[in-house]
Amino acid sequence: MAGVGLLLNSNISAQTKNPVLVKEKTTFQTGAAWRPTTDSRADVAIVYGHGDGRRETFTQRIKSWTDRGYKAAFMTGMAWGGYHDYFTGKWDGKPHFDEGQKMMNGDTVWHGGNTPYVVPTLNFLKYFKEQVVKKAIDNGIDAIYLEEPEFWNKAGYSEAFKREWKEYYGFDWRPQHESAENTYLSNKLKYYLYYRALKESFTYAKEYGKSKGVNVRCYVPTHSLINYAMWQIVSPEASLASLDCVDGYIVQSWTGTAREPNYYNGIAKERSFETAFLEYCSMKSMTAPTGRKLFFENDPVEDTRRDWSDYKKNYQTTFTAELFFPDIDNYEVMPWPDRIFDGKYFTSRTSNERAGMPRSYSTQMMVMINSLNDIKTSSNRTSGTQGISVMMGNSMMFQRLPTHDDGKAWADPYFSNFYETSGMFNRVPTNNKLMDPQLSNFLARQCLS
Repeated sequence: MAGVGLLLNSNISAQTKNPVLVKEKTTFQTGAAWRPTTDSRADVAIVYGHGDGRRETFTQRIKSWTDRGYKAAFMTGMAWGGYHDYFTGKWDGKPHFDEGQKMMNGDTVWHGGNTPYVVPTLNFLKYFKEQVVKKAIDNGIDAIYLEEPEFWNKAGYSEAFKREWKEYYGFDWRPQHESAENTYLSNKLKYYLYYRALKESFTYAKEYGKSKGVNVRCYVPTHSLINYAMWQIVSPEASLASLDCVDGYIVQSWTGTAREPNYYNGIAKERSFETAFLEYCSMKSMTAPTGRKLFFENDPVEDTRRDWSDYKKNYQTTFTAELFFPDIDNYEVMPWPDRIFDGKYFTSRTSNERAGMPRSYSTQMMVMINSLNDIKTSSNRTSGTQGISVMMGNSMMFQRLPTHDDGKAWADPYFSNFYETSGMFNRVPTNNKLMDPQLSNFLARQCLS
């Protein structure tokens, strides 16, 4: 236990360091100002959202962290966020709800009240640069994280999207559900729109920062290509490597993505360790040629409300998975510490009683995240077979939805052929029909157990 004591004590004064000298090895994201209960002693506090909070302004939220020795950075959603002044017309006098992502039935895909998932038009990007990115830099921020550039497969029917289609392809919009070709064209456009959104936003950030004598670094926190394909979402993913305005990434793999059930040997169940390992692998391999900075994220709770023992078990498995990469030593140790330390969740799977985080879990978690402050890269390699690869590309996300199977019901919501040992020999029966031959070309030999 002596080693544990050293880990706990090694960063005891992190919040009193000079922020200019603080390294940027461990981070966390929060929408709130500093409080003793959320003081994690990581290096960087990533302040989330450009708006003013209930008690503190955006400027005050940043200052509350820097006053305690943290380096402050900024994060906001690229596809959604507190952009109500844009959608309601407060910014330019025109409402823009037609720029929300819409499904075939005309319903908007919402992220919250008055917060649709965005079709990132050039007009929206003009607002985003002027009202969001500029404001962050004017507040002394020199690192910007634009997270989750996401366009849902089920969307693609809004008027804004139709206009973007005509501009991009030179011919009128075609409903994606009417043919496989239309589906490909629709999802390729979704990918392009967020590729453009990141390029426009980050290029502006760097140029505006330079005008103020600030070297602004730009990062993309994103799910893995595996998870986006699984959840039927389109994102630029592999193409981010071609953007010179991107300085690095946060790999958003956590209990929520890793616990997604998948088939192996004909059995569907949660495999949190194996799935997280594959997600980290995917992002690491995708970004390796760029030499850019890579943060691995982990979360002690998640969006879905479950009981504390479930959270703990899955947190331990995904945390273990991120340690299987000896050449990675940068981490987002947690998102949303307020919901972790102040939230109340079920005490057991069979009880409706809710309580705060058990002291045993919070103590263990703090030991674990403090250890990440001291982990250093190593030339060591994990044991086992080396060089197993899976060929993947952005187009893997394009063909998930809508499906076009002439009534044969080949579509597989579980994305089984990616996880199975062999797409030729391990078909999964469901309702007496075989699942998903369409994605077998993305299969290589997997080593899930």
